[in-house]
Amino acid sequence: MHQFARRTLQLGLTLAAGISLANAIAARNAGAESRILMPRPFFVAIDDLGWNEGSSLADENGPWRLGVRRAFDLNDYRAVVELGQAVGVRLQGTFVLGEMDQTGAVSEVPGAVAPTAMRQHFDARQQREVMQYVQDNAAYLEFGLHGVGHEHWEDGVRYRAEWYDLKGDKPWPEQDGRDHIALFARIMAQYGWTPENGQSFPESFVPCANGYYWNPDGDYSTGKLMVEAGVKYANTDFSYVPETNPPLGVGGGFDHGLLVIDRKNYGNPWFALSALPTAPIRRFRTDVIEAHWTNLLAQDYWLQPMLKDRWVALFRKVRARPDWYAAKNTEQFSSQWLYRRYAKLSETVSGQVTIDNTRMPEPAYARDLLGNLVLAVELAEGSHVSRASLDGAPIPAYFEEPGFGYLYLPPLAKQSYRLEYSVGSGRLEPVVRISGTYNVYSMRSDGDTLLIDLEMYGTQVVEVASKTPAKAVRSLEEHLQVIEYDYDADAGLILITLHGRNMQGERGMLQITR
Repeated sequence: MHQFARRTLQLGLTLAAGISLANAIAARNAGAESRILMPRPFFVAIDDLGWNEGSSLADENGPWRLGVRRAFDLNDYRAVVELGQAVGVRLQGTFVLGEMDQTGAVSEVPGAVAPTAMRQHFDARQQREVMQYVQDNAAYLEFGLHGVGHEHWEDGVRYRAEWYDLKGDKPWPEQDGRDHIALFARIMAQYGWTPENGQSFPESFVPCANGYYWNPDGDYSTGKLMVEAGVKYANTDFSYVPETNPPLGVGGGFDHGLLVIDRKNYGNPWFALSALPTAPIRRFRTDVIEAHWTNLLAQDYWLQPMLKDRWVALFRKVRARPDWYAAKNTEQFSSQWLYRRYAKLSETVSGQVTIDNTRMPEPAYARDLLGNLVLAVELAEGSHVSRASLDGAPIPAYFEEPGFGYLYLPPLAKQSYRLEYSVGSGRLEPVVRISGTYNVYSMRSDGDTLLIDLEMYGTQVVEVASKTPAKAVRSLEEHLQVIEYDYDADAGLILITLHGRNMQGERGMLQITR
């Protein structure tokens, strides 16, 4: 199908689905007594990190790369990390790793990279510095899978794209996909990113050029390959592959257990430096906003702070809307997307909420895809959520932004729950004030001891609201390391610096004795 026709078809279906969903959410939260909201998760997916050069090799039968005439270095990764720090989000970056190969492994997989690329020589030391920087900054930049060479070559001839033949409207052979995944893992291993060293394969995937073989009922699909590799989440523009019958009308679904969510570009072309979405936020019909590395990079380094400010302003506009919130990481975004589709809220009396999660599909549990449900409570100036419990147990995490308090509920089973909360001048205690990009799954109190189940990305400070300081803090997981802890008496916060070894997230139990 012609690309324009694909986009026209998808636009109509997405608009209809978005309006329908908006009306459903509005009806769900209707009522004079209601002040609880289940906000949409705002998320930016960034493709094409990993290239060492930006110039297109299309005229040489090679990849288009990023379409900008410049080399990339550590500063270009720092720009993404600094934006993540500024907005408090672990940005999803998906990588093309072919040019990061330091041993010639790509030559052993025909079709993975262009013959012209084999003549490229890059600075190995700089490559190692970049990959170490990515590992060290897992708190704000996710290392995800995009591809090896972005395109596909057969008998030396380039086809678009790596995971699906968009021109021929057909998938590449199943073994070809397996070989590309294995090659991606081999390049990771050159930097010590192996299971033996505590590093998992990426959990997130974006298919190159949105070429995805959607086939949940067949023996072979892109999703099946990704699930076998350990990938849990994917996003793509479904309008590129309508011939495979993706779930256009509902915005996403499961393919052999892989959660695949639709996304769109809103006016920031893949090759354009310093490009933000040009459409107003009210016209965003998908929760995933498509972006590319170039969009987050300025023409010159001295312009980068100004570009960062523009992206920060976009996030602020999103956060100012009652129907959106900026998801802190991929897992949280995906969980919220699932809850909004399958869970139902009912608040007939202010402060008493029934959550019906009985419709949540089994793949969400079989593949451990569910994390926190995030609910927003409208707050007047000077007020806070002062009490909150789920079926009588305290909620694990909470944070505030102007006008709203955000309740982080634990992963929900396939059942109904009762949430009770109240608003006043006091503050929740004890609870994790989730200022970072990590996940908090549960918190329970046993006398003077708090036990917190969480997943840490990189190194971050965990803030625990407590009227009393900690006498001791320790991790019950070997690779979740407590670096130091302190107590801010003025703020009433136990401050714990934690480090997780696995870039994809290190889960463990934190024990606090007060």
